[in-house]
Amino acid sequence: MTNNLPVSYDFHGDIPMSVPFSQLAPHDIHLYLDVDNHVGVKTCGQACKHCWFVNYPKVVNRAFGTDVGVGLFDAFGRKGYKVFPRYTDSFAYGGELMKKYGLAAARTYFEGEETAPTETMNKGEAWTSGRPLLNEDAQQLLDIARLAGYGTITMTYHGVLNDDLTLRGSDEYPIKGVLAGADFERVVRIINDYNARHRGGGFDGFRIGVGITVGTHNNTRESLSRYLRYFDNMGVCTVRFNKFFDHGYKHPHLVLSEEQVRQVYRDLNWLHRNLAFSFQLGVSEDFGTTGIKEMGFPAHVGWCRAGRQLFAVIPTAFESTVPSRAGYRYERIGDIVGCVNVFEPTVGAVYRKTNLVDGSMDYDWEFFVEEIDKLLAARLTGELKNGCFARELMDKIDAPLRKKVIAIESRP
Repeated sequence: MTNNLPVSYDFHGDIPMSVPFSQLAPHDIHLYLDVDNHVGVKTCGQACKHCWFVNYPKVVNRAFGTDVGVGLFDAFGRKGYKVFPRYTDSFAYGGELMKKYGLAAARTYFEGEETAPTETMNKGEAWTSGRPLLNEDAQQLLDIARLAGYGTITMTYHGVLNDDLTLRGSDEYPIKGVLAGADFERVVRIINDYNARHRGGGFDGFRIGVGITVGTHNNTRESLSRYLRYFDNMGVCTVRFNKFFDHGYKHPHLVLSEEQVRQVYRDLNWLHRNLAFSFQLGVSEDFGTTGIKEMGFPAHVGWCRAGRQLFAVIPTAFESTVPSRAGYRYERIGDIVGCVNVFEPTVGAVYRKTNLVDGSMDYDWEFFVEEIDKLLAARLTGELKNGCFARELMDKIDAPLRKKVIAIESRP
């Protein structure tokens, strides 16, 4: 047995599903506020083919605009909601969003039966593709993060390793448009160099977090073990595995079967018990519940609270005026959606309200309780079986598209 840190898991509430949504208080609810969904040169600098922000028309190239985004952030916060501003890269637009929204987190990581926050949650987590930190203004971007109080910089690692822990060529990696593994190593060196030059005066250096997407290209115990040994040698602080999700049905050959997911859980549990490493291992809730008991997590883990205690707030394609209410003009500017990764179903609306007397503006919203109850019923009755219901949901919604993609790929 090892003395490794506990395995971390995602946490967005544990109130029993049997409790009606109408009885939940705002502080029971987490909101991902998608203030800017643009990808490319000014944001993440990448063009990842599997990215959810490029595969769903509901969110492609959408943004609230800085004033509206900050206004919504404040309005939801005043009512007691736990709000997490989300954008494609924390260092987007030269760090301007980081300046506007301050400390933020892309996920909520907890550990143990007592659901205690992990060290990553003690300070904000900057989420980046890594590409912005390869630009000439990298030092200025890191200055902004340090002065804002960020403690962790997290990147997704895209690479497959050989037995001797050397990196295979980027041409062998099956997902295109991503940051190459060799470039990831360069970013780590840049962050470590920055830490060495600025540590002191209350700054302990940025912790480095790693996300690794697991598909059929890297799901064996040997492959997972290589990642753990490789990153232990690199001196990172967290390594979190998430399951590959085929957004857009472009990579069906990379999707793990239920038995493969079960085996990944077995392997991660075995590796955590038998392989010593200095960082904290994490497992994303998107692996779902097939085989999750292997991990020994609290019973609620894996049963995603999306559409109940977790929602995403996204900009609408077109703002529209709705009937005035109590002296205010209401304009619908956003939607509230259940699953925060596939942006379905729509379970609420967000409004900008303008005082018809003095022209002052504020924001309001409503949850469509019937739609939330319908989603909950589908989960409680077993229509949606998995604790992560995103794939089942999208297979129902996108059935015609999925059949078309499979037909094209099956052609000789």
